[in-house]
Amino acid sequence: MQDITQKVYTHMKSLSDQNGFLPTVRQTAEQLNLEIDEVETAINELQQLGKVVITDIPAKSIIELAQ
Repeated sequence: MQDITQKVYTHMKSLSDQNGFLPTVRQTAEQLNLEIDEVETAINELQQLGKVVITDIPAKSIIELAQ
């Protein structure tokens, strides 16, 4: 797993554990000082690795940590 992908996953998992939900892609990018496309690429990699599940619904996507 690439450094950015690991950083995004760790951040998302930490906030999920604390708050019970994941931050948005935009929030993650701002909080980690990354570009939105870097976060999107990391999330896509996490999906390929089976670490997150992405559900697309009209007008938005829902990202959940895989069990």
